[in-house]
Amino acid sequence: MDEVVVVAYGTQKARSVTGAMSKLSTDELSDMPVSNIGQKLQGKFSGVQIYQANGEPNAGLTFRIRGQASPNGGNSPLIVIDGFPSTTGLETLSPDEIENITILKDAASAALYGSRAANGVILVTTKSAKAGKTQIEFSANTGWQSVGKRGRPDVMNAQEFAQFKKEYYEDAALYEGYTGGVPEVYQHPESVQDGTDWYDVLLRTAQTQNYNLSLTSGTDKIKSSVSVGYNKTEGVVLNTYSERFNARANNRFDATERITFGLNVSASYVKGQITPGIGEGRNIIGSSFLMDPQLRYKNDDGTYPISYSPPGMFANANYYLVLQERETPSTLAISRNNLYTEIKLIDGLKYRLSGNMEIFNRTYREWVPSEANGGMFSAPPNPATGRYDTRKHLNWLVENTLNYDKTFADKHHVDVLLGYTTQKTSDERARINASNYPDDEVAWFTAASSRVADAGGDSGKGEWSMISYLARLNYDFMGKYLLSASFRRDGCSRFGPLNKWANFPSVSVGWIASDEAFLSKVDPLSYLKIRGSYGKLGNYEIGNYEWIPEVTSANYVVNGAIAAGRAPSRIGNNALTWETTEQYDLGLDLGLFNDRIFFVYDYYWKKTDGFLYNIDIPNQAGFSTIRSNIGEFHFWGHEFGVETRNMVGDFKWNTHLNITFNRNKAVKLGTNDTPIGGNANQGDYNRTEVGQPLGQFYGYIYDGVFMTQAEYEAGPKHASSMVGTVRMKDLNGDNIIDMSDRTFIGNPNPDFLYGITNEFAYRQFDASVVIAGAVGGDIIDDQLEWTENIDGVFNVTKEVAERWRSESNPGKGNIPRTRAGTTELFRYNNTRWVSDGSYLMVKNLTLGYTIPFRVNPYINSLRVFLSGQNLLTLTNYAGMNPEVNNNGSDGLRQGVDQSSYPVARVFSVGVNFKF
Repeated sequence: MDEVVVVAYGTQKARSVTGAMSKLSTDELSDMPVSNIGQKLQGKFSGVQIYQANGEPNAGLTFRIRGQASPNGGNSPLIVIDGFPSTTGLETLSPDEIENITILKDAASAALYGSRAANGVILVTTKSAKAGKTQIEFSANTGWQSVGKRGRPDVMNAQEFAQFKKEYYEDAALYEGYTGGVPEVYQHPESVQDGTDWYDVLLRTAQTQNYNLSLTSGTDKIKSSVSVGYNKTEGVVLNTYSERFNARANNRFDATERITFGLNVSASYVKGQITPGIGEGRNIIGSSFLMDPQLRYKNDDGTYPISYSPPGMFANANYYLVLQERETPSTLAISRNNLYTEIKLIDGLKYRLSGNMEIFNRTYREWVPSEANGGMFSAPPNPATGRYDTRKHLNWLVENTLNYDKTFADKHHVDVLLGYTTQKTSDERARINASNYPDDEVAWFTAASSRVADAGGDSGKGEWSMISYLARLNYDFMGKYLLSASFRRDGCSRFGPLNKWANFPSVSVGWIASDEAFLSKVDPLSYLKIRGSYGKLGNYEIGNYEWIPEVTSANYVVNGAIAAGRAPSRIGNNALTWETTEQYDLGLDLGLFNDRIFFVYDYYWKKTDGFLYNIDIPNQAGFSTIRSNIGEFHFWGHEFGVETRNMVGDFKWNTHLNITFNRNKAVKLGTNDTPIGGNANQGDYNRTEVGQPLGQFYGYIYDGVFMTQAEYEAGPKHASSMVGTVRMKDLNGDNIIDMSDRTFIGNPNPDFLYGITNEFAYRQFDASVVIAGAVGGDIIDDQLEWTENIDGVFNVTKEVAERWRSESNPGKGNIPRTRAGTTELFRYNNTRWVSDGSYLMVKNLTLGYTIPFRVNPYINSLRVFLSGQNLLTLTNYAGMNPEVNNNGSDGLRQGVDQSSYPVARVFSVGVNFKF
């Protein structure tokens, strides 16, 4: 417990920490060859939800700390890299350059970040050199990734689909007076082969590779750490990839005994190609498996069909060709720089001046040739289009801090921090849309005769700035009675002039009871600390100019002629301010048997108040709503963490287990408590309602099929109902199925989350297994709206073969008939689409061997390892990824699967040299 941990604006001994935080050194994760550090963190922390919602190369993972959610502000935690609040996130960092990560979960630990800390804080510390130590390290790994068979869309093959279509037309002739006959391609299903697996056509076995070289050298005066890295990850979907170059130099110079200078410089360059929205809804992936499987993506002569129009189905593109011929390259160049000086004014008193700057430039280019321009409902060829986007971002921060650290009379230890900081961020975006290309030969947008600058939300300029005052007092008496108090006052340009400033205080206490004499003789007890905290935090993620009245272009009639002008489009609110989160925490740290068993428990309760909401105002004002701070959510939960050293001899075995129970409830929504979401029969799946958990699924309760005429006559009916159609529960008892019969049909919030890590070592051999999972947490499979669409326009699930066709051939009673005009209700949000999302995933399995070397001047050590990522998924969910969520970190719209980019299984081999 004498370990030093990184905290807000400094470091602290772990035994003196009174807030709720978790720490992880990346040395523990060095053998997990992934491109994104977030993948290494899954299953490692209690209270932290880390979901890999999709498998795009180097895609950012979804982080939610203690289930935090906001309807309009951001839900992602603040990322602080070497003390600098960054806007670019973790995915731009190389995991190899990170030394440790600390997650601040409660208000006491995060309050010094004030208005930005309501969603929690992730502190990232990069590697630095140590005095008297010089080391060169080189690591390399390569791997292969592929998509497993489990969870792929269970749609019909060519023969099954031809049979379904044949029967579809036969039933249309029998019941609807259809006279067109069965189209030729479906007349003889028995002679049709399996056909094309359109989902599989878009996939490949992809390669990953990663290299990192670092040099650290330290003397009494100069300490320097330099690293360079390269990572390339091919996507398992064709023509997708991400490539990243990283370089970093962290330097510290002790000019005198009292003056120190530091210069940290890093750069990243990321380029890649991923078609925007590739896995969202009926885009490329989602549309591919709805195709007629009789169609072929490639002709016998090696050419490719451009489009298809099968009988009775929507026109479609050749999605293989779409993926291969569309060009969507992007680049991101980032520079982060930190220059600081530390001056020891007197014994125990230190002044630090720090200047930080983050600059990034992003470009995106899109080229869609005519034969690849289209999709479902709009088959190619269509006129070629192009696009060019640029974004420039500047983020700078200057910090002045005074720190006084002193012990008096060997009993009273005081650590005081005072600070003043200023920060400003500016952002410029521009987009050019190009059309009217003469041909498909030149892809650059200047070849188009029509080039139009986008004047909407994708182009423009924005700025915000902040001034902050901060203070913290850490006090302990005899090393066992602990007190910490902090305060931050933020003034931010994002808020109205009446509320630009807000205060964020916190206080926490701790008692190391194991240091008391009456417990010193309890042999099994090696450590016991009880702690509690209270504080307030803020969320400033609302946009830059929300409080300002807005005008838009409008036409007027002047002297009988139309004249251009402006008109108000939004009323301002000078009182607009932060969302605030008030939080309590009670914790226990317990070590037994010389800390061979170490247990951590936290209970938290927090209230998020004043989130942004459009409240109703009288129409006489000229507007129907105004943006204001009205709304309240409550969150509470329990967090458990256990670390055990099970075996400590030649054979070592350590276990880390964490379990998290998060709960939440909406308490206030606007002036009239109007629910958020769940307003439509299709697609609008999540509803947040006062008195209920956030973001539950809303829809109809599926009740089978009207199997007989008698059942139909006795049951409640929709306007489209007849014998053989779907039944839904009549909740209001009026014998009519309509929107008033909808209810909550599922809860995407898990009952609890867990993570288990086991580490083994025997002589030169080592192994580790990382497991993460959840119990509860429903998933709504949006894909079933398409794959169980029985109108004959899409490929469908195999179960549709057992649908109702007549009273003598009723099928299994799960799928209704295909008669036109009767299928609408079956496409509405209902419980049939909802599944239990409980899962257990083996996130990583690594086996390593360190080759023994005699002492020599060249190689200190060489380690080789084999690693597998996403090896096993145990779940009742029929889809591919139980961590899926197409709405990212949106806490009010969780658990929706709309055909995401698949998450791959990865096998890697690697080496690590130390010289």
